[in-house]
Amino acid sequence: MLLFITLTAVLVYVIYKWSTSTYDFFERQGIPYRKPLPLFGTNINMLLKKKPFIDVLKEWYNEFENEKLSGLFEFRRPVVLIRDPQIIKQLTIKDFDHFMDHRVLITEDIDPLFGKNLVSLTGDKWKDMRATLSPAFTGSKMRQMFDFVSTVAIESAEILKIDIESGKENNFEFKDFASKFTCDNIASCAFGIEVNSFKNPTNDFLRIAKKVMNFSSPLMGLKLVGYFTSPKLMKSLGISLLDKESCDYFQNALIDTMRTREKLGIIRNDMINLMLEAKKGKLVHNINEESSADGFATVEESHVGKSKVNRKWEELDLAAQCFIFFLAGFDTVAQTMSFVAYELACNPDIQQRLYEEILQTVNDIDNQKINYEQLQSMKYLDQVISETLRKWPAAPMTDRLCTKDFDLKYDNKVMKFEKDVNSIMIPIWMLHRNPKYFPNPDKFDPERFNDENKHKIQDFTYLPFGAGPRNCIGSRFALMEVKTIFFYLLLNFSIEVTEKTQIPLKFENLPFQMKPEKGIWVELRPRV
Repeated sequence: MLLFITLTAVLVYVIYKWSTSTYDFFERQGIPYRKPLPLFGTNINMLLKKKPFIDVLKEWYNEFENEKLSGLFEFRRPVVLIRDPQIIKQLTIKDFDHFMDHRVLITEDIDPLFGKNLVSLTGDKWKDMRATLSPAFTGSKMRQMFDFVSTVAIESAEILKIDIESGKENNFEFKDFASKFTCDNIASCAFGIEVNSFKNPTNDFLRIAKKVMNFSSPLMGLKLVGYFTSPKLMKSLGISLLDKESCDYFQNALIDTMRTREKLGIIRNDMINLMLEAKKGKLVHNINEESSADGFATVEESHVGKSKVNRKWEELDLAAQCFIFFLAGFDTVAQTMSFVAYELACNPDIQQRLYEEILQTVNDIDNQKINYEQLQSMKYLDQVISETLRKWPAAPMTDRLCTKDFDLKYDNKVMKFEKDVNSIMIPIWMLHRNPKYFPNPDKFDPERFNDENKHKIQDFTYLPFGAGPRNCIGSRFALMEVKTIFFYLLLNFSIEVTEKTQIPLKFENLPFQMKPEKGIWVELRPRV
């Protein structure tokens, strides 16, 4: 018995020393930091689901409000929270080569479909894939795919109108509607298939998409903790983050479609066709293309994305890009759509002004069917979407991993970053809600983004699609989706609050997620 107690005490001591061995990192450098708990670091409120993630982020951001940066611990890993926009600019652009990668949980040797996608790739392979994909997300390519998005939006509005006029409930949770819309868009634009989730809400594509995106389940939470703390152990145990059946479904669908098209010479202006062009080395930038008219929130491609690529890609490499297109675009775009609906319902004066712009646009087009250029010319629509992304950014934070040792000099201080040890956290939510940069930040005010005011926004305080060469490559597609659906929704319906609409919104206590605790309920009332 004594031996057992002694061994247990020794084991506990060893685990304690191992779990706290990095906790002097910031103290040694004189950097203020949030005090960690053994093993759990500063994540305990998230892990125990005591608070919504945005409240946790707010605590982290405000604890050292007079500092340009401060320290946190992601379990044992030292993380530097950057508050200063100029330092964010420096690390994501000027010194990008020192902070090139995201923190990667799933590498391609663990799960090829997930590990080979653009978000997970690192180093030169990421650079080559970014440059390969970049021409697929220009304004001209969005223009080619716009008909697919427009068709889904028109059909969605028509089905809703028929259902409501036939007596079906017009009071519903908007995220459910938005998920069907994004599902149909991605199925069409990235997989080349038509699923029509409004007529067939039990289709396999939507069912498996929801299954893959269920990051709030207890099992998924345990897997995430395992990959954060011991990725090698998770790999050796053969535990995959995403459901294998779901990944196999998407992988087989993509590769089968690519092979069929190559064999039969089928051409369809969608993402698979662009991937096939990339495989042949035919996907290149149009240097004369104008891209500034695609919306204020649109991110511009850097020199990395415009460089020449000689690497040959395999089928699975390219299929993985369609898969991340699905992962990144399914839930986040549906979430943004839900917040747009919420703000329009809560601000009927703003909704009315946007409706008037839509009516004016309709008067200038034939058959009430808008084209890509006409959509991009709608200034107030862009203001509404830009302000939604400020108040409710799809990603409340983003990260970068230190890939080369680096000394950051600021305010007569030096912060020493160590390769593969430190990562930085960019608190997008808090930058967008900081009254120093956006006065009265809780107010929904599209006028922040009108022609007179938008140029006053300080650089690197508005980051809805991230910062630097590693920003979100799909910003144009996401904005196109959201703008198109609300053009046709508001043309046919007014969006109104109901007794189920939660004002103000409150969020569930979930790690790294923004899930309204009661959903976003609205009423769609047909226009006479």
